[in-house]
Amino acid sequence: MAKGEWEKTTRLIDTAVGILGIENPMTIRQLFYRLVSVGAMANSRADYQRLSVVMSKARNDDRCDFDWIVDRSRPEYSPNVFKDAAGYGRCIQRSYRKDYWALQPNHVELWSEKDSVIGSIEGLTDKLGITVRVGRGFLSTTRIYEIARRFHALKKPITVFYIGDHDPSGREIEVNAWKRVAEYVDFDLKRLAIHREDIAEWNLPPLRIKDADTRSKQFRVEHGEDCVELDALPVTELRRRIQQAVEEKMDRPAWDRAVTVEAVELTNIQETVGKWMGQQA
Repeated sequence: MAKGEWEKTTRLIDTAVGILGIENPMTIRQLFYRLVSVGAMANSRADYQRLSVVMSKARNDDRCDFDWIVDRSRPEYSPNVFKDAAGYGRCIQRSYRKDYWALQPNHVELWSEKDSVIGSIEGLTDKLGITVRVGRGFLSTTRIYEIARRFHALKKPITVFYIGDHDPSGREIEVNAWKRVAEYVDFDLKRLAIHREDIAEWNLPPLRIKDADTRSKQFRVEHGEDCVELDALPVTELRRRIQQAVEEKMDRPAWDRAVTVEAVELTNIQETVGKWMGQQA
């Protein structure tokens, strides 16, 4: 317990750090929903704000690793620059990665309704080598056309896995995106999260349906009274669903061959760049 800290706060931090130790990285909102699910906090704005404060304290006094909590809500854009040519050479030596999906019989992508969860899954999606598209609401006509043009050029079966809120808008965003892109090119779309059944199975804190939303009436008919945010699903379960769904679409022998070829190509690149860097010295 930190000096002068309430015992209740210490218990909350200990519980939060225990969850993070297993499920990291997570956003504060994902952590909040997990704590609500296990009965450690109330599903209220006040408790959410309290969690943000106490986890800042926990990180600053070294009880929680800074890397365990991620924040993708404020993206940073930096120029791709190097101190010198040697730095560029080292970057080339370690940055090459083959497109494993180029020789796969299928094309797979992940679409997310919101950017907030990306920090908690990007390690996995990077490992799987798949494109992740974040909608942040309904897709614009420009974005729809860009995706359709990309899909049309692939000349292979396309599967998009979708993750989003289980609420009137979240469900409509998914359907709207599929219908508008499908006007140009055929592809399959499968929702991985969240489903109505997840609320009971994972003890997720349900939210009130906004009656002002014109889609609320139809949502109630199809899904009932409860809705829930994507962030509420345990991160480990979200990652498991993504990995299982993507790997089911893989041709594993073709994938392994691409990995082997990549290793040979990377060695050649490293040797060539190494000689070039030696000439620059």
